[in-house]
Amino acid sequence: MTPALQGAFRRVIDQKSVIGNLQAQIASRQQELSSINRDQARIRENIKALKGSAEEKALLQRYTKQLDSQEDRLSTLNKEIADLQQKQAQEQQKLDDMVQQITLDESF
Repeated sequence: MTPALQGAFRRVIDQKSVIGNLQAQIASRQQELSSINRDQARIRENIKALKGSAEEKALLQRYTKQLDSQEDRLSTLNKEIADLQQKQAQEQQKLDDMVQQITLDESF
């Protein structure tokens, strides 16, 4: 194996690491999305059970505030996931180009 080929393989491995890191970030955010969605389902069920007393109205306000906060976070997470997926696609294209270049270089 030539030093140039070793360097090319090292760059490919590094690029795969970048892609893996992006995939981990996406998975982390998707996991947070799922957690928030489960929590919101629980809160909505609790809201349905409220009857309307003064204490329950205070609790309803608390739940509403919590849902509002979570909706903001969901919006942020969805944007972050979309951005990370776009970046991952770009990095995957770079990797594909690297591998193609190695194939072309070695075929001559």
